[in-house]
Amino acid sequence: MGTLHLVVDSSDSEVGARIGGHPPQVFDGQPILQTHEYLLTLAAHTAPWLGDRELSVFVRRGFSIGDDDLEYPGIGVRAVLHPPSARSAASAGRHSGLGSAALIQVPADDEVMPLVLIAPQPVLIQNEPSYADAVEADGHRFLFQINEEGWPVVAEPQSEFVEEYLFGYGSVYFYGSADATGLANEVVPGFLDF
Repeated sequence: MGTLHLVVDSSDSEVGARIGGHPPQVFDGQPILQTHEYLLTLAAHTAPWLGDRELSVFVRRGFSIGDDDLEYPGIGVRAVLHPPSARSAASAGRHSGLGSAALIQVPADDEVMPLVLIAPQPVLIQNEPSYADAVEADGHRFLFQINEEGWPVVAEPQSEFVEEYLFGYGSVYFYGSADATGLANEVVPGFLDF
């Protein structure tokens, strides 16, 4: 698998890869919307390990980098595989401090950190590979990361896309295990690096 960069587009999307706004309809009435806020969705086939499923990421309501749930297995972030689903009409689970937009693929650029990086290896901030020891010991391998350096910069007088950094202007790294065909059967957040 090669490297894939996703960035926040200037337009929104009801389907496919997207960030913020209402969560996918498939989560309507699900308990996760009571405890977590929706962050983003990776569209089906964005990465080979997704196949025809989407993956949505949620952040525990009230999550802070000062909390003690920053590492696997108890990290305050969840990743859920699900069938493709458009945005819900209901606002339950919406992160009020986050804009709503499509995520689009751009050519890889070593000088620009994308919001979402899907790659064979993580790009670490503190260059401390031992942060992944616990998640890798459970048989998971790196899949992708969300980088706050990749938040869009907006021109004044527009409002900010994100009111405050969720991960201390850092990155959260996601790992997973796959079946014999290479499709992820579980995706878990491994750790935060900031």
